[in-house]
Amino acid sequence: MSELSWLQVLEHRLTHLADSLRADWGIFVHFVNGGGEIAINADRQQDTMSLIKVALLVTLMRKVETGEVDLAKRVTLGDHDKRLGTGVLFLFDAGATFTLKDAAWLMIVISDNSATDIVLDAVGGPEAVNETMAALGLDQITMTGNALAWFRALAGSMDPELATVAPGELARRGYPYKTPVSFAAARERYHFGEDRPFALATARSLGMLILQIHDHRCASPESCEAMLAMLRGQQLHSMLPKYMWGVTAAHKTGNFPPFISSDLGIFTPAAGSPVIISIMTQQHRGQRALVEDTVARMGELIIHAAEGIPD
Repeated sequence: MSELSWLQVLEHRLTHLADSLRADWGIFVHFVNGGGEIAINADRQQDTMSLIKVALLVTLMRKVETGEVDLAKRVTLGDHDKRLGTGVLFLFDAGATFTLKDAAWLMIVISDNSATDIVLDAVGGPEAVNETMAALGLDQITMTGNALAWFRALAGSMDPELATVAPGELARRGYPYKTPVSFAAARERYHFGEDRPFALATARSLGMLILQIHDHRCASPESCEAMLAMLRGQQLHSMLPKYMWGVTAAHKTGNFPPFISSDLGIFTPAAGSPVIISIMTQQHRGQRALVEDTVARMGELIIHAAEGIPD
């Protein structure tokens, strides 16, 4: 029996880690310097949650290049702009001002949902994102709606009145009071019940999008470098970069804990090959910390392999 290659060994280890948790996994790994690929359920469409914000960022920068959007345009925050979930803008007083470029930074580095819908409105809505992905040959990436619609649906599943209140009122009131057990059960019913994805994509298609940014193929070199700078500014490091040392990480997370904990990006060790890593989970049952640490351990294994490939 022939000896397994290092790539096969790595795939076996990643599969073993994935099989240790009850979740749907999509894993795609691409070593940029010709080291090969690993694909584990990489072509299964899954809920992206905030990973879709990378596709939105690409759409934004392409429209900046055509003159349809101006990053220097100043935005005045209104109550109607405020969204639940990650971010800080929903905590700001109405009347705060910032540029569209600031909103893009907030959307990526802290996954601000208010900033996301501001950027989404600027580019022309989900349809514009889907048209851009199709133009790039990535029609497996589909945005299904905005953050407001998703959070209204989640809140409305707990209290029907919240499905129709004004955005600022929803952000102010938040979810109806429940005990921790009943709140967790309500969120579980939402995730495992009706089909309500924030967006859909495959691990491979998202990895290919990051590769297009790296290769300057989805926009101009200047725009692609600006996007990579934003991704390198990421402030959420509990998954892929957690056990990486001396590695430049340009990445984006996507979460609906504990059911979805995903991470996507390009990781460049001090010596070795840059590597595209796209890891998606959904329908996880268990502790958030456990699935996030499993993603982190996968990242550790992958980057150790990348360090052994000549740059």
